[in-house]
Amino acid sequence: MRTTVALVLVVVGLVAVGLLVAHFGARPAYTEEELRAFGFVAYPEPREIPPFDLVNAAGGGFGPQRLRGRWTLMFFGYANCPDICPITMSTLGQAERLLLAEGDTPFQGVLVTVDPQRDTATSLAKYVAAFSANFLGVTGELPAIRAFAQSLHAGFAKAPVEDSALEYLMDHSSHVAVIDPAGRHRGYVRAPLDARKVASLTRALAGS
Repeated sequence: MRTTVALVLVVVGLVAVGLLVAHFGARPAYTEEELRAFGFVAYPEPREIPPFDLVNAAGGGFGPQRLRGRWTLMFFGYANCPDICPITMSTLGQAERLLLAEGDTPFQGVLVTVDPQRDTATSLAKYVAAFSANFLGVTGELPAIRAFAQSLHAGFAKAPVEDSALEYLMDHSSHVAVIDPAGRHRGYVRAPLDARKVASLTRALAGS
């Protein structure tokens, strides 16, 4: 009799522990539809990013290792951009502050210039820092930038402008690439961005 009672108690204990783990320890799984509500379009399978060798505008190199260990949100733009770039970078900065304010781990924000001819390392670093002291500005040789952008399905091209001191603008993709802690391209966030949705997306991805 005592053996039976003891066995029942062990079983009940194991069930209770299992329920506690399920309640407190399990990470929430988000459906594709739920992620889409945050503006995220996920690829069916993560995509490997070919090797690249770029430059961190604040100093040092920027290679595949810089994309490992945390979620990265990456935008291709430039400092002279009149509209979508400052709006996008400002929204990413707001999202980062929301996460920090609530004690969550923020994403790594990266702006890769599509205009290395005018975006010097110094000016790019200063531009990016205006949105967040934690964000990275990335530059490099134009062919290397173009190849990297194409690997993340981002395009850009010069657009000459008449009667302007700028001489040209840059037509470029407006979406934000999402890269996982393993350095793989997981999808993208559609424009226009919403800071609260970006913050919620970061939490969802971190818990997936």
